[in-house]
Amino acid sequence: MTTGVWWGTIYLLLLYLVSKIMKIFGWAVSIVLALIIASFVFVLFSPHYDICLVRSESMKPAINMGDMVITGPPGGLLSGEVKPGAIVTYQWGEELVTHRVLSVDGDALVTKGDAVEDPDPWPVSLSDVKGVYLFKIPYIGYVSNFVGTKFGWFLVIILPATALVALLIRDIFKELGRKPEKVIQKKGVMPRDEWD
Repeated sequence: MTTGVWWGTIYLLLLYLVSKIMKIFGWAVSIVLALIIASFVFVLFSPHYDICLVRSESMKPAINMGDMVITGPPGGLLSGEVKPGAIVTYQWGEELVTHRVLSVDGDALVTKGDAVEDPDPWPVSLSDVKGVYLFKIPYIGYVSNFVGTKFGWFLVIILPATALVALLIRDIFKELGRKPEKVIQKKGVMPRDEWD
């Protein structure tokens, strides 16, 4: 074989390998996205798991303002027990607070934000704990807050929906403007208008 044939063969082999790798990569990305979506659906519809947006810097550097925190039930399979060092989300009046547990004394907890010097001045009952920290998604709260504004709603929801409707209308008009395709008659079958 000549050198050109070898390079051509190598080139075709590389193209084949790259196409297979891209196919596997596409499947892997699809599976990861499906798992992420399934976990969000599970969290949203499960009564014991919750999603909270952090609106303060009190837990910095562990949790930053704008992070989305996913919590599980106290004593749950994934979340574990409420114990010193655990991060919990608890109800305080109308607010949800996410702080670290310093100590547990029976049914009473002493909590504190990582960025705050003093413990929380109010008593926290174990029954007030809504969830134990599982993980966070950094800065996703900023996106959620942005979508909540009029401009964000317009940019993220209305504008893409309008573009989609415009594309659908364009396709409808394109189909209406096409000339009808000729129907090919099978041999031996006479068209209906020639039956007489």
